Amino acid sequence: MINSSAKSKVLSLWNDYQKSSEPITTLKGKEIPEIDKKRILAIEDIKKIIASFLNGETDVFSFKTSLDSYNKRNNLWGFTAVKGQMFFNQLVRTYGDDGQKFPNLLKEVIREPKDLNEALNFIEKLETYISDDYDKASDKRKVPKPSSVGYFLSYFWQIHNYKKWPILYSSLISTFSEIGIWEEKENQKETYRFFYHLNEDIKAFLSSKTNSKIGNWGVEHCFWSLHLNNRAPEPKTKPKIESEPVNIEEESKVTLAKPNFDIQDYLIPLLSNLVELGEDQENTSSKKGHLFEKKVAQAFNQLDFDVVELGQGRGRNPDAILKFRKENIAFIVDAKAYSKGYDLGIDDRAIREYINVHCPKLQDDGFKKIGFIIVSNSFKSDFETFINDVTWNTPIKRFILITTSALLHLVAYKAKDKLDINQITESLIKLGTLITEKEVIGEFEDV
Repeated sequence: MINSSAKSKVLSLWNDYQKSSEPITTLKGKEIPEIDKKRILAIEDIKKIIASFLNGETDVFSFKTSLDSYNKRNNLWGFTAVKGQMFFNQLVRTYGDDGQKFPNLLKEVIREPKDLNEALNFIEKLETYISDDYDKASDKRKVPKPSSVGYFLSYFWQIHNYKKWPILYSSLISTFSEIGIWEEKENQKETYRFFYHLNEDIKAFLSSKTNSKIGNWGVEHCFWSLHLNNRAPEPKTKPKIESEPVNIEEESKVTLAKPNFDIQDYLIPLLSNLVELGEDQENTSSKKGHLFEKKVAQAFNQLDFDVVELGQGRGRNPDAILKFRKENIAFIVDAKAYSKGYDLGIDDRAIREYINVHCPKLQDDGFKKIGFIIVSNSFKSDFETFINDVTWNTPIKRFILITTSALLHLVAYKAKDKLDINQITESLIKLGTLITEKEVIGEFEDV
């Protein structure tokens, strides 16, 4: 399966990986020292969560929530991303009320297969179960994607037996393609079959060359390092991002990750210069502010929110109201075109006024969950004291600071991966108070 040229490349990559002293990092650039030891400890906890579901002690809804909570605290496999927890969320949202049919199927396919043939059978069962609905769906963003099945199931199998089962990471497929040893297959069953055998061949080859036993994690870490080093080229229109560093304690040795694609390929022309507009120092602040507000509103429109534009010329108002009627969620939005970073200053009075005026109206209109979003190229602080006061003493449940670049990345991932508004809203809520492009990449980039 691996020819002599490919073997030479694989060995060279392995040698480079062994020489490197850099620890494994996440897509957000966060170091994970001694990741294998941490995984072995985490496996015992996750096995208990799985066993509770398999034994009937918890239902599929509690299982999903428990797994999500644990992986958010211990994100050692990248399961929080699109093909993991987000796929699981869509499975439960789509089939969770399907009596016992879906829970029983899930119990069958997430247990450890006795061999590769049974594993492929499990993949085929789940892929078949969801494919018909996916093919018929008028809006494919709202149903689980069959292309996530291989990663999703192989994650559980590795928890059961990490020495036997490799996880079908998109990053591994990407790097296998780069060195010319990957072949695209027509479905997830055949994809995992090819992947499994290729991974076994690489382990055997490296083990013979190093006189040591190379396992699944060794191959994974080696090719993951190549994946991080070979990210997408700079965007065709390179935006200046984070002109002013955010005044928050930084993680040590954090390197900003890039998406594995050019976001400009997925942005409408109107939004392509949004970051530059925020940096503009030539136009009057009024003109620049108006254009910036309109484009920010359009960005949220691209995320499928119902956008009510307010802003300049309509009295003391925020710039927009975002509505997600199905879940009765709304956000008040204020866009700040500050070239040197936005600081709260005396704007706290205006923000409180926006909340006092618009929250009662939204509540009367049936919106149960209301948040506040400020969009700016960068922020000079995290406004912690102010935000704590607002979320404690007003109807605002989430207060979010999102950088312009992060917003554009969110729009790009939504277009690329056909994400639905549920996924977008869940991510906005869970990514924390300050959302930069780093958080968005870490949330949505395939692992």
